[in-house]
Amino acid sequence: MQTTSFKRYRPPALRAWHWLNALALLGTLGTVLLRKTFLSWRTNSAYIQGELQEAGTTVTPELAKAIAVGLRDRMWEWHYIFGFTLAGLLVVRLLTWFFLPKDRSPPLMQAIRAVATAPAGQKRSATHNALVRTGYALFYASLVFMATTGFLMYWKASLGLGEDLVHSIKDVHELMLWFFVVFAGGHVLGVVFAEHRGDAGIVSDMIQGGRRD
Repeated sequence: MQTTSFKRYRPPALRAWHWLNALALLGTLGTVLLRKTFLSWRTNSAYIQGELQEAGTTVTPELAKAIAVGLRDRMWEWHYIFGFTLAGLLVVRLLTWFFLPKDRSPPLMQAIRAVATAPAGQKRSATHNALVRTGYALFYASLVFMATTGFLMYWKASLGLGEDLVHSIKDVHELMLWFFVVFAGGHVLGVVFAEHRGDAGIVSDMIQGGRRD
């Protein structure tokens, strides 16, 4: 039995999608990081109120909060842009999967079954292949979930969603963001390990395409 190699020809459409998706995902996570740290309205409203008081100007907590929220919301528009971009790229990826059959990876269940039937010498490689396929399947499923919940929150008024439901969706949406943090870190570490363990050239292949044979 022969396990699947991750070094194969990457069509231009897939390479472009990969890097655009990476930028959009990192942009989305970056806006969340800014929202929770440097542009947190709680931290900045206290800072605004304190600085103005030291300058001899009185400002109410409500006004300080409004200013801090306004500053944060200007940045948060980029979260929507990156989010819509991710959703669009997800649709493009599904289309390339259907119209570029050579780009299709072996089915997940096939990779899982291969673990049980692989010879002893290939068991480790087959297990690694199955774990990678599982990670990608979870990645795409999570993208669908995040796009769906993001759209629901963005158009909550038009859809007539109640505040309690929106709050629940928001909590799950924010919780799922941690999956992408873990996935992104694991993806980078996995490529680094592969580059040093007999599968060098993955990054360059994703840039220039790799060999067709």
